[in-house]
Amino acid sequence: MNRRISKVAILLCTLVAWAGILPAGGQDGGKKKMTNQDVMDMFSMGLGEDVILEKIRTAPETDFATDLEALKALKAAHVSDPVIRTMINPKAAAAATASAAAPAAANPDVPEDIGVYIKVRGKLVDVTPEVVGWKTGGALKSFATNGLTKGHVNGTIQGPKSALQIATNAEFIIKCPEGTGVTEYQLLRLDMKGDRREFRSVTGGIIHSSGGAEKNAEKFDYEKVAPRVFRLKLPPLKKGEFGILPPGSTSGNVASSGKMYTFGVIE
Repeated sequence: MNRRISKVAILLCTLVAWAGILPAGGQDGGKKKMTNQDVMDMFSMGLGEDVILEKIRTAPETDFATDLEALKALKAAHVSDPVIRTMINPKAAAAATASAAAPAAANPDVPEDIGVYIKVRGKLVDVTPEVVGWKTGGALKSFATNGLTKGHVNGTIQGPKSALQIATNAEFIIKCPEGTGVTEYQLLRLDMKGDRREFRSVTGGIIHSSGGAEKNAEKFDYEKVAPRVFRLKLPPLKKGEFGILPPGSTSGNVASSGKMYTFGVIE
């Protein structure tokens, strides 16, 4: 029995001795820390600065010495200042790289294309424009192929109501064409005429009290969101049909686009 105990004791002592001389790589997964010598070796190999910087940033662990003597040795090995700066604070360099690589968060209120949009459940949705016809001298004409005579004209949109029906707290976003502003857009109340909607306008602007069409124009406030992008603040609107008329050509004709972004307000 004593002999068996002695053998077991000897075996245990042998195992402990072997454990003492085995490398501790199992604890850190066998990862080798990058050192000053690794950096100097890479420079001596002729590797580019960008390659060495990337190697430092992606190293699992580093153990750089940056005391005065170590810095002298690095400079003697012709290690560049950007690399030495990264060695001094490798975590900051890695964080800066990650930040630069991350795409900038897009502003959900800034559309890419010119047009009028409405916000639905936090997302911008295009407002589909409708074609405007113009009645001058008793004849209905499309502005796309005909000019307007000086004086008043009646804008006509086919159909009894817009496909877009909204509540009064709806939020519109407008992205203006280059060289135009939101003040050149017109918010108009449309007169419902059975199978169509109408409003009165003139070349160069909306008729006011002298023409009897001031009832069509609605004032609105706006807020600038980004260059050429504005958020409309609608006034309290009564139930009915409305439209946003975009600016016209350089000739000053408010209706030269031949379209209107229409919507209806429901109670």
